[in-house]
Amino acid sequence: MPLPHARYIVLEHEGVWKINLDNRYYGPFPTQEAAVESATGTARKATQAGYPASVLLMRGTMFETLWTGAEQPAAGE
Repeated sequence: MPLPHARYIVLEHEGVWKINLDNRYYGPFPTQEAAVESATGTARKATQAGYPASVLLMRGTMFETLWTGAEQPAAGE
C-alpha cells in the first residue's frame, strides 16, 4: 500500500505566512521565503523517510508547485 502524499501548502493566513499540512497550520513565518524554506526542508525529510511530498504556494485559489520529491514508480509497477 503506497504511503500518503504529504502536501505542504504555503499561504498567507490571517496576515502572516503559514504552512498548511493536513488542515493544520504551522507558523507564523516572517516572510514567504522563510515559510517556503521551512516547508521544503520538512518535505525533504518526509521524502527521505519514504513519503511522497511536495511544497505548494497558494495564491488565492491557484496553486504553484515549488518543490516535489514524489518517488516515481519503477517501470512495470
